[in-house]
This record gives sequence, C-alpha cells and structure tokens, in this order.
Amino acid sequence: MAAVRRGAAALVARLRAALPSRFAFPYRVELKAGKKYAWCSCGHSRAQPFCDGAHRTLAPDRAPLRFTAEADGKVWLCGCKRTRTPPRCDGSHLRLWVAGRGDRR
Repeated sequence: MAAVRRGAAALVARLRAALPSRFAFPYRVELKAGKKYAWCSCGHSRAQPFCDGAHRTLAPDRAPLRFTAEADGKVWLCGCKRTRTPPRCDGSHLRLWVAGRGDRR
C-alpha cells in the first residue's frame, strides 16, 4: 500500500511539472499533530496549498481555512479549491478535468 501511495505522489509531481499551471492537483503534505495551518481557499498563494496572504489583494472576499492537525502524517490537501471536504482533497479535480475546466478559481 505504501508503494502505491509513493507512486501516486510521484505521478502527481510529474503531471504538475508537465501540465500548464491552470490544471490543479492535490498536494501531499506532512502535517504535525497539534500544529495550526492555514489552507489557501482562493488559489492565489505561491505557497500552495497553504496561505501566504495573497488573498488580501487578489481575492479580498476569500479567507484561508484555518485548522489544527489531529495527528502526525501525510495527507492530500485540495489544490483545485472545489473540494466538498476542505481542506482535504475529495477528487473534485477529476470531475473538472472531465468537464474541461481544469483551471483554478
């Protein structure tokens, strides 16, 4: 199972590098239990998937989702910003690609 996860992460990294930036992918990140994070909900942050404050000028109507990690470990955080389970990826980016709308907000 771990090999499958590593393979998926490698595939996403290769696709992210090869495709234009308008295609959004989930981000595999290591979270630490008890640490507070701010997930970018606007898509403008250069520190994806985390907020760097870009929304203040580029999307003032949006705010980051602040959360505290419950456990140590690697998780997939949404990159397309259309997940129904923020900040975790629920596969919404797959539906966007099928519909031909792989762009970010």
